[in-house]
Amino acid sequence: MLSSYEITELWRYPVKSMGGESLDRVDVGPGGVVGDRRWALRNTETNKIISAKRPRPYGRLLEWSARTDGGSVIVTSPDGDSHAAGDPELDEALTALFGEPIRLVEVVQGDEETYDSEWPEIPGTALSETEMELQIAMLTEKLSFVDLSALHIVLKESMDHLSTLVDGASVAVERFRPNLVVSSGDGSGSGEFSDLAWKDVPATAGSAGLFVAEAAPRCVMTTLAQGRHERSKAILGALAAHAKKETDFGVYACFGTYAEVTQPGSIAVGDRFALGA
Repeated sequence: MLSSYEITELWRYPVKSMGGESLDRVDVGPGGVVGDRRWALRNTETNKIISAKRPRPYGRLLEWSARTDGGSVIVTSPDGDSHAAGDPELDEALTALFGEPIRLVEVVQGDEETYDSEWPEIPGTALSETEMELQIAMLTEKLSFVDLSALHIVLKESMDHLSTLVDGASVAVERFRPNLVVSSGDGSGSGEFSDLAWKDVPATAGSAGLFVAEAAPRCVMTTLAQGRHERSKAILGALAAHAKKETDFGVYACFGTYAEVTQPGSIAVGDRFALGA
């Protein structure tokens, strides 16, 4: 059965774990949104990629932002200082911030990379109150520094429903770091997390072909302060209570879905997202 939605927001995150940019149009290929998570910080002593999934000390990365400017990626600190990716002064500033040797690196396609993560206590889930090393691009081609899959999609009605379950917490799109936000436009799906049922189904977005694979497990990053949004445990707590789902890789508190690109194309705000196409 074909379900149709409108694409209401498009996001790109040029640097892993930094704030991203809201766009009117994106191109997508096998690695997802062109330019998405093509850069990341590396600890040159451990050789591991750095992620805010280990919030102590890397949660502060979410206070930084990155945007594209022509062929360059511009990184801006919380103080407003900006540097182009590859500028040695940027590496020096990040090294001073974390007190360890840091270098901003561009993805090398096909390379196996890992990062450390911390998972808060979420009873009944596969990862609870634990620390572990995870692979980059665990379920997709090694074309970027994504965690699991090439694209992440969030349904606006699910975000609206989540806002009714928390006590004053900011349910902002930035907490979930999606590439696409889609909306039914008629309120269908409200009152539930209907997109958690999207699994192993083809889709189209603009001129791009997609395959929506599985619900997205949520982690500590949803709770961290970023930009104008303060730290809050309520978001993850509500998902743990109301949106636990058994996925192919265990039971998790989930929100949104992961997808792969089956046909490269272009997507614009206002385009149709057709599920089951």
